[in-house]
Amino acid sequence: MMRMVLERMALFGIPFVLFAAYVVASQRVAQKPRPDTPWVWLSVAGLALVIASFVFVGLIEGESTKGVYVPPQEVNGKIVPGHVDQGRTP
Repeated sequence: MMRMVLERMALFGIPFVLFAAYVVASQRVAQKPRPDTPWVWLSVAGLALVIASFVFVGLIEGESTKGVYVPPQEVNGKIVPGHVDQGRTP
């Protein structure tokens, strides 16, 4: 879970890092005054990346839904998590 949170934080920070790299590179080439930071647009771009990652993970990962869902149950004193039984059909 912590890995997922850190990945989303890194995705949110990508636009800020790219803008900082652009500012540093442009100041090395020409001694121009530092531009105002577009905080709103950087935040929107970061949120768009995070939302896109949620959509991507939701579409790609997960178990197959073909079969019958078996709810969590207790078997011989151990809890068996819920799963989709591929061998059975509804």
